[in-house]
Amino acid sequence: MIVSNQQQRGTSYGAGYNRDSQQESSYRVSKEDLKEILDGKNPSKMVSMAEEIAKKTLESKPHLTTSQIRNIYGTVKKLDMLGDREDVLPKLILLKPKLAYVFGRNKDVQGLRILKDVLSDAIDLVAEKKDVRFQNFCRFFEAILAYHRAEGGR
Repeated sequence: MIVSNQQQRGTSYGAGYNRDSQQESSYRVSKEDLKEILDGKNPSKMVSMAEEIAKKTLESKPHLTTSQIRNIYGTVKKLDMLGDREDVLPKLILLKPKLAYVFGRNKDVQGLRILKDVLSDAIDLVAEKKDVRFQNFCRFFEAILAYHRAEGGR
């Protein structure tokens, strides 16, 4: 289930604005759904949520571009190919500041905010059970990228 940030925080700032006075158009996957996806308990949910997230990233203009996603995905793919699994978690956690930086440079791309929020939440969950969840994180991210392209992302 995707919930808005306002619903997740349980607060309303009126007129669709969050406390940062930016228009609220970000969505997040619930923690429960993310856990189910990252634990590999429901592959069909992973696919449907990836498709839904990809569609959400293309709803507002300017659109999230495939190159913006691939910039982040390339880092994740490099981590996936690392032989030393002990080195993965610290580098994965450092992806969160990179996501914040990329979004900070492109604040008008609301699809990037959605991707940043979803991936940041997922990284937090991977940190709890790295061995089980990292591979599913990579698959989930790859599915988001694939559906983004399939939905017309450029």
